Amino acid sequence: MHRLFLLLFFFGHFAAALSQAPEPPQILLGARAHYGFIIPHSEEIADVSDSHPRGLEMNIQWIPRESKQLKSQNILAKRGVVLQYMNFDNPEVLGYSINAVPYIEPLFWPHKRLSASIQAGLGLAYLSNVYNAESNPTNLFFSTQLSFPVMVNVYANFRATDQWYLSAGFNYNHISNGGMKEPNKGMNYPTWNAGASYAIRPIKLIKRTKSDDWKNDSRWYGYIQASGTSKKVQPAPPDYPSPTPAWLWGGQAMVAWRFARISGVAMGTEWVYDGWTRTVLDRENNSTSATRGAIMAGYELLADRVRFSIHLGTYVYNPAGAPDPVYQRYGLFYRFTKHLEFGTTLKAHRHVAEVFDLRISYHTWH
Repeated sequence: MHRLFLLLFFFGHFAAALSQAPEPPQILLGARAHYGFIIPHSEEIADVSDSHPRGLEMNIQWIPRESKQLKSQNILAKRGVVLQYMNFDNPEVLGYSINAVPYIEPLFWPHKRLSASIQAGLGLAYLSNVYNAESNPTNLFFSTQLSFPVMVNVYANFRATDQWYLSAGFNYNHISNGGMKEPNKGMNYPTWNAGASYAIRPIKLIKRTKSDDWKNDSRWYGYIQASGTSKKVQPAPPDYPSPTPAWLWGGQAMVAWRFARISGVAMGTEWVYDGWTRTVLDRENNSTSATRGAIMAGYELLADRVRFSIHLGTYVYNPAGAPDPVYQRYGLFYRFTKHLEFGTTLKAHRHVAEVFDLRISYHTWH
């Protein structure tokens, strides 16, 4: 518990430092309470899914100064980091998690007293209880204490004063280890929440003039990516006494079309070398290729330099086989120069996460 208080102290100290910086962005500090349920997405976890996660979060948000891109898009989007404590209502088996998640949050009708927002983020989670064949055999959700949460949330916001805001919303949350170690069913747990936030300096948002200037910019864009990660550690069976780290490398090429102010659709292809599958095949003296190729398409949320993507892929080259013919990939990226972009993605076959990776992109965005 003392570690949690220490984190909260530095959290507040960081916010105060931001507020005193030259020409600071508009900063808000907030807190929310959560209550939800676990989706029993597999028969193997049904017996331990009858729980109601509950928790608290602290939140730092900032509204950045308008860039040329934001003015062109005619949108307002918060950035932020959320620190959550989530109790999974089953202390012996599931325990609790502490999540730190950066996010992007576009605002709708922000000048009105009642507004709405959509929040998307990808981060890190510490889990207190994980799978153990002897002491915790029924927790098939998690097998590593360090895992990766993904969240997509919707909020209704009420401006009580120029500094106090109230909110209520619905969160869709997912946590898994990205396939680094088995078992890894992952947990999907929606939550309802309510809370308040306080602006360090009074915020007065004026009604934005509706503009279609964004249509004058190029609506086509594309990117190529290189990715890499330590995907999993193969366990050590009797014939192989040492665990074997397995690496995954790959690349992706996409072309996209921006059809609205903050929305785009993308399609393309990705090819990966799967080191974990290569290790399995080598232990079986099987020379089948461990390379996989897929075609992909999906939605992209665009807000200035931040991009959040949800893509669906289907394999076109997969000689070694896979759990499913299709998969999802969730990504969060930040463009730190005109063309270079850095981010992370989480790949999942339906409800089971397979891999979390790091990516660098060359982007043709104007």
